Amino acid sequence: MKTGVMPVGHLSASQVHAVLLAATAPPPLRSARPWRFQCTPDSVELYADPLTTGTDSEQRERMLDCGAALLNLRLAIKAQGSHADVRLFPTAGRPELLAVVQPHGYETIAPHDGELVAAIAGRQSNRRPFTAAVVPDAVQRQLRRAAEVERAWLATITADQVPQLRDIMRRTEVPPVTPGPGGGTDLDVEPGRLVVVIGSLHDSALGRLQAGQAMQRVLLTAAAAGISAALSSQAMALPVARRELRQLLGGGLWPQIMLRLGHGTAVPSSARTPLEDVVISDEHPFAASRPGGARRRGSR
Repeated sequence: MKTGVMPVGHLSASQVHAVLLAATAPPPLRSARPWRFQCTPDSVELYADPLTTGTDSEQRERMLDCGAALLNLRLAIKAQGSHADVRLFPTAGRPELLAVVQPHGYETIAPHDGELVAAIAGRQSNRRPFTAAVVPDAVQRQLRRAAEVERAWLATITADQVPQLRDIMRRTEVPPVTPGPGGGTDLDVEPGRLVVVIGSLHDSALGRLQAGQAMQRVLLTAAAAGISAALSSQAMALPVARRELRQLLGGGLWPQIMLRLGHGTAVPSSARTPLEDVVISDEHPFAASRPGGARRRGSR
């Protein structure tokens, strides 16, 4: 079956296949894989599918998922010895086109980025209870820097903020849409455990896409250091709760996703989505229903 995979720039079809496998590896926050990719002779294009439906919380999570896929794509292109030139939202009037990534020239991947690439395949959200072992300060600094590299921020929930956070989460408590392995709950937040929030400067599609890339870089950095992570967007599910969380964190920036980080037992890998389901081709054109039954045209 044709998957739409083709040579891109100086990357061969097999190299492009490898980078797309890496890009589609992140377990999504919801059950659907919202990302779509299209290969052209000189670039890989990333689309959100669909972008125009769902609640604000669903839209935010969709952009975070696509940002995670984009970060993996960038790292995987580096692993093939090429520089990834990225343009975000490159075409006015086409909000579903999130990024155009062009492999340009040759670039040797840095050792740290190589460790992140190695962590891509095994990175899973771990909702099993964590041990009491603390995350070292040096690792916490690495995680904070990982978010900043992607033009986002990482705030640590302090012990005196935990009661307020638990109160916010109780008022928004719902069963997880996609329960993680082990069945832990989002209320497993205790003083002395590392809980962080990744946020953005602006609560826009661009800010959320950048926060998604930051989220994935933080998660891969944690995985490379042997740290497990459980993702939660429960405290951001309702606008009023999200505003309260924003005020709890100082009121300056926008929270996008919360992570519990610690030492936990391994969880099984999630099922992979076949590339033909997420790569646009003649056999699998990019189209989603619009109001009134209209169809959205494919890219180029």
